[in-house]
Amino acid sequence: MKTIFFCLPLLLLTVACDKDKPEAPKAQLQVAMQPVFGALPFYMDSIYTTPEGYKIKFTELKCYFTLFGNGSTALHQAALLDYRETGSLLFKKEGDYTKFTNLSAVLGVDSTLNHLDPSAFPNESPLNISNAGPMHWGWNPGYIFMNIEGKVDTIIDATTNTDLSFSFHIGTDPYLQNLQFNNINWTDIGNNTRQFKLKLDLLAFLGQGVNSIDLSTEYLTHTAAGQEALTQKVIDNFKNAISPY
Repeated sequence: MKTIFFCLPLLLLTVACDKDKPEAPKAQLQVAMQPVFGALPFYMDSIYTTPEGYKIKFTELKCYFTLFGNGSTALHQAALLDYRETGSLLFKKEGDYTKFTNLSAVLGVDSTLNHLDPSAFPNESPLNISNAGPMHWGWNPGYIFMNIEGKVDTIIDATTNTDLSFSFHIGTDPYLQNLQFNNINWTDIGNNTRQFKLKLDLLAFLGQGVNSIDLSTEYLTHTAAGQEALTQKVIDNFKNAISPY
């Protein structure tokens, strides 16, 4: 009996100590997209030089991605890159990285989501109208998939005078683009979180040989009638400028 009474307090003490131990953080997956300008780091409003020698600065950089997953295994519904406001992070959520050795996504708002009531999405969703704001055109055309704006100086001389505006607002279902990344190496960044980091090269976005965007003449598309050729070029170049970091 003495042995029983001696062990019981130790058992209770052990149980109490176990309860005091902090729970290990749940496994998290994080996807980020870092803009660059060729070999240069990217900053909003900084001056860069295009392949033609024009001086350029970016004042707006936003784009939607939807339906992240691996085959039939879904990871995340929607993410909005708003580089000025929230930086490079697209999303972070619970997940098992071993289930996402490959990752697909849609550049833009998939047609299954694009024409739904934007006020019906959960409050935390980037598709909710309160978060989308001007990135939503209305129920018929739906969301703006990507919004790139800035200023450019197309006169090549010693003076930098970025007085010409450029504006690319791409949307509507025909311009959706599919992205696929295989054999992903999820990087352990600590705190039980693994990250997949993408790179968006804005120099490559502008300069792609015969598909280069010449901002002296190709500076405006809002996906309107008559703008189809530039609209397709812009979204194609944007897609091709995305790669694993």
